[in-house]
Amino acid sequence: MEEKLLALLERLAQAERALLTREAHRLGLIATQAHLLLHLAERPQGVVDLAALFALTPATVSEALAALERKGLLRREKDEKDRRRWRLKPTKEGQALAQALKGYAAPLSQALGEVEDPEGLLLGLLHLLAALVRQGVMAETGLCLTCRHLRREEGFFCALLQIPLAPLDLRLACPDHAPA
Repeated sequence: MEEKLLALLERLAQAERALLTREAHRLGLIATQAHLLLHLAERPQGVVDLAALFALTPATVSEALAALERKGLLRREKDEKDRRRWRLKPTKEGQALAQALKGYAAPLSQALGEVEDPEGLLLGLLHLLAALVRQGVMAETGLCLTCRHLRREEGFFCALLQIPLAPLDLRLACPDHAPA
């Protein structure tokens, strides 16, 4: 079973990457630049954090970010929490391009519409990701399932916000995340 699931996850990852690469090239970017821009449009970060998140070297991330800056799609600003560090944020043009890039996933979204138990699939994949984070394979991104504030009493409950959470409410990148 695990072997078949791993092969399936690999094929799905290949499909997602091919779709992103095609759309990125159409918009004048390479896939790595597109991936970084999409992420930064949701959550501004620095080079080291991005390198850990995407399992790339800091040099590779720096090179891709420098290209995005030269194209006028990113700007650097001092990190409000640590003034020694820089965070990268998309410019207005970068935000517009990130929005255009999001269309790459339309075939995947359409295929997900045919899944019989989307909530079960969502929970299964969230648990898989949480296990990889706990093993140190994936960087911590603020996943609810790895947060010390999450309680599992008759469902999910955020003790910090004092609210029940439906599976669709579980976040991949919560700004209030505290590792468990």
